[in-house]
Amino acid sequence: MLGVHFVQIEGKRAVITGGASGIGLAIAHRLVGAGCAVVIADIDTEALQRCSTEHADFLLYECDVTKRESLEALAGFAWSTLGGVDLVFANAGVGLPLKPLLDQTEAHARWVMEVNYFGVWHTLQVFGPRLIEQGTECHLVVTGSENSVAVPAPLLGAYNASKHAVLGLTETFDRETPDFLGVSILCPGLVMTNILSSLEKIPDAFGGPEPAPIGKAYLGFTPDKIAINALAWIDVKDFYIFTHHCNRDMVAERLCNQIGAIERQTQPNDGSDICNTRHLLGDVFEQMGQKHQ
Repeated sequence: MLGVHFVQIEGKRAVITGGASGIGLAIAHRLVGAGCAVVIADIDTEALQRCSTEHADFLLYECDVTKRESLEALAGFAWSTLGGVDLVFANAGVGLPLKPLLDQTEAHARWVMEVNYFGVWHTLQVFGPRLIEQGTECHLVVTGSENSVAVPAPLLGAYNASKHAVLGLTETFDRETPDFLGVSILCPGLVMTNILSSLEKIPDAFGGPEPAPIGKAYLGFTPDKIAINALAWIDVKDFYIFTHHCNRDMVAERLCNQIGAIERQTQPNDGSDICNTRHLLGDVFEQMGQKHQ
């Protein structure tokens, strides 16, 4: 694994939110190994401090992805320090207490959406225009989840909703941006990260801290395995990036259920082609001239 090379990524300039631990940090290490300049952004100042002792080449920036102004400041720092940005990883994310949906609190649900959904929203809103204005080949990667696309796991209601929302947001961003701005969504399965420790840092405004489950994700893949897979498929510009083969059956189950329902409940040649929303709004979008060239 140490000999892995990412030809299209070598020497690029990268920004990673949620980059001080887990998947983000593993990606940062791989990018530095490929000769990239890397800005690690994170809200966890202690984790940032640990990063500063791990690798002198990391550029560190404290950032709260739930606040647009914090992302604006991060982008300003990245462009002024690196002279431009080629790779953006919208990777910051949190978990939530493992409870049935009806036992989850609104406060915790709102916190998960603030970080997992609006954190990505702010990242796209802030970095997207800058990357387009820059006008050079670049790539933006959103960290979703297997629960973005597959039949979701129980006990993760609000988390699943946030990752579904991120998928729709990322697909729309990809459709509306120019071809030189590549877009991917990373959909990992279980990974050995500290995401559940984020429960111990839930702000009081969103219900306050909760104890992290014992054991955590000890059965998952290593973050480095995820990083290698992610960078390999970014390198060839794939949109969906999967890491766990078991997702094949999980995705197939959902698609088969959906296609089966359509076949049972609708009829071919029912005239619905004239009200195909994707085509209609696609035409409107092109007429508006909103797709930046």
